[in-house]
Amino acid sequence: MALLLCSAARFKSESSYVALFILFTTFPDFIYNVCYFFNWNSISRLITPIAYSENLTLMPFMLLLAHRAFNPYYKFRYTSLLHFLPAVLFAIAVGVYTRIMSAESVEATPLERAAELHSLLTGVNFIMISTQLIVYFYLIFSYLHKVKRYILSNQSQADLSEKVWIPRFITLIGALIVVAMIGSIVNPLGGFRLFYIINILAIGYLLYSELQIVFAIRNNHVPTPAAIAEAEAEFIETKINRQTPTTQDMNSEELLKLEHYAREIEEYLRSSEIYVNPYLSLKDVAKATGISSKNLSKSINGILGKNFFDLVNGFRVEKSMALLKAKKEKGLTLETIAEQCGFNSRITFNNAFKKVTGLSTSEWIKINQNEK
Repeated sequence: MALLLCSAARFKSESSYVALFILFTTFPDFIYNVCYFFNWNSISRLITPIAYSENLTLMPFMLLLAHRAFNPYYKFRYTSLLHFLPAVLFAIAVGVYTRIMSAESVEATPLERAAELHSLLTGVNFIMISTQLIVYFYLIFSYLHKVKRYILSNQSQADLSEKVWIPRFITLIGALIVVAMIGSIVNPLGGFRLFYIINILAIGYLLYSELQIVFAIRNNHVPTPAAIAEAEAEFIETKINRQTPTTQDMNSEELLKLEHYAREIEEYLRSSEIYVNPYLSLKDVAKATGISSKNLSKSINGILGKNFFDLVNGFRVEKSMALLKAKKEKGLTLETIAEQCGFNSRITFNNAFKKVTGLSTSEWIKINQNEK
């Protein structure tokens, strides 16, 4: 499944990297359990440090994934490797303890020593994973909460729809780990086998999402499956406490400059109709107008009192109204209208339309038909 996913994504998407990393966190443990089952003590002793520490790298990896996906200025720094330090230290400690135990416990049989070691390391690993789960869930979702405003102001809806699976996937992984850990408490001998099922479900989810996008692209459809579109709409519509600059925060010269930029942006969007591109981002508008991204963001948020999505969706909804009036005559569907106006799903279109007009598309059509 992991190889099929990587093939579908051509080793370019975050999902393929995640699948390979999940494989990495599972394979050593699987080999260790095989050796333990067949009493291959010499081989299992060599694998033990990796087998009991590799699962401690999963949550740090998820944190770095969130930073890489939602921060366009992200650069890998060697200090990021400090997140993996507990896993490294635990591997070293396990290696040292295994050697000491095998040297001192001469009276016990190899099988008894292996069982004692397995029980102890499983307990310590359980505590470390539990702690990591709490700490990293807090770090990941507090980070995503902080960058929401930036995401809404700088990334296109299509870009967001391709990344919104990440917080959902991290939530899924966390929930599955909790289930596996509860299972391991109820049944210490077989509970940890649930982690294999977790990895199968996780990679299955990634594969399903990636194949949906691949098939959609092949059929010339917008690459947003219904589940992703729904999540996208929910993510975009999240209420944000906007701390937009006020006139008191600016001098008159800066205020005039930003007002000029705001008029220029609106005029450019209206005349070019570039907003019909579902992949339109603030960087694209900055490049086309010659206004820096920083000044664009300031003028949109400060002068127009909107974020980038709201501004662009306003023009899209305005265009959709003309098409809705001609819906019957031209035989247009809501999906077609949404696509022609730059929305990458009907759900996103309906959400934006109601936000701008206060009415659903069906309510708006009924009112305007009655006016005729």
